[in-house]
Amino acid sequence: MFGILQRYVMGEVLRAFALALLTVTSIIVLFMVMIEASNMGLSPTEIVHLVPYMVPGSLLYTIPVSLLFSVTVVYGRLASDNEIVAIKTAGLSTLFVLRPAIYLGLGLSIILLYLSYGPIPMANHQAKQIIIADMEEAFYKVLKKERQLDKAQWPFMIMVRDVEGKTMLDATFKHRTGGGGRGTPRSFDTIIQAKKARIRFDKTKGEALVYLDDAEISNPTKDVSLINDSILPIELPEKGNMPDFKRIQEQTTPEMIKEQARLLVSMKTERKRWAMSASLGMGMGLLERTQWKQVQVSFNDYGSWQMQWRALETEKNQRIAMSCGSFFFVLLGAPVGIIFARRDFLSAFISCFVPIIILYYPLILLGTNMGKDAILPPVVALWLGNTVLGVLAGLVLPSVMKH
Repeated sequence: MFGILQRYVMGEVLRAFALALLTVTSIIVLFMVMIEASNMGLSPTEIVHLVPYMVPGSLLYTIPVSLLFSVTVVYGRLASDNEIVAIKTAGLSTLFVLRPAIYLGLGLSIILLYLSYGPIPMANHQAKQIIIADMEEAFYKVLKKERQLDKAQWPFMIMVRDVEGKTMLDATFKHRTGGGGRGTPRSFDTIIQAKKARIRFDKTKGEALVYLDDAEISNPTKDVSLINDSILPIELPEKGNMPDFKRIQEQTTPEMIKEQARLLVSMKTERKRWAMSASLGMGMGLLERTQWKQVQVSFNDYGSWQMQWRALETEKNQRIAMSCGSFFFVLLGAPVGIIFARRDFLSAFISCFVPIIILYYPLILLGTNMGKDAILPPVVALWLGNTVLGVLAGLVLPSVMKH
């Protein structure tokens, strides 16, 4: 497929890329693990088990940056040694020597597409499972990070202001009377607010015991009452485990597609069903039998379902756009390396990397927010960064091809 010269260029790029990838990935993973260890109080054993699962998630960022560094350095050196001039003198175009890097960028983009389709989300989920392996530790770690635990398997929705050690500060417990699953209206009766609360899990009895300090209980059918130093028993879900929920970043693409289909069904049927029920009740003069509260909840949930659907759609397009970033990094980095040949190689890399830091990643973040807020279609919003890199590459490539 390649001649001797192209194999030589590919080998140089691969060597520089491998070294850069190892260095950058090690730094990024170490930084991510340190953050998790600091936030969650991980033990050395947990950190050792966590590291392999942190590596795949970092590749979406480290592979493009490492590839950018390698192509700017290699093509900058080729140009500074007048090898590009020699190639043109031999009657070959600059595209001839750029082709190996372009193919490498395309191949890495395909690999990242595959990894983001399933392996990276699964690794993210396994990393979380390691962090929350112990039930009681998991409970406090989830609360400390998310500030709430709102899962359909649990009879109580729990919200806290903060967690200090194993003490919940300004904790609120809302008892479910029904619903709570995706696409199902939620309803609560008893609400307990405590200045401080602590929890102990009793797996033998299948329950959690919550110790309440300076608490207030309110119920629509009863007066507000004050309690102190009391115990609130909570029945644990089946098997006594923490609910195994997945954040969007932990869901594979097929799982997201399946969830989107379910949300679409809920949006199409649930609100319409309650609206028709209310209309029939009014038409028959049975206003007192119309469940107005459920009608209101279903209309409110419609907006929530829309937000969830947009968040999933945005995540899918973000994975595709960031995976394809490697290809655009090559299109920009290799020509810039040739243009900056008379300067040091670090200048060429920084000349590419600074616009990427200033433009590309902020545009990815902006596109994510615009996709979730329905300002732009996710497929458009998430490709703004790649479009900018493509435009910049289109500006520098002609000058490289001519000279």
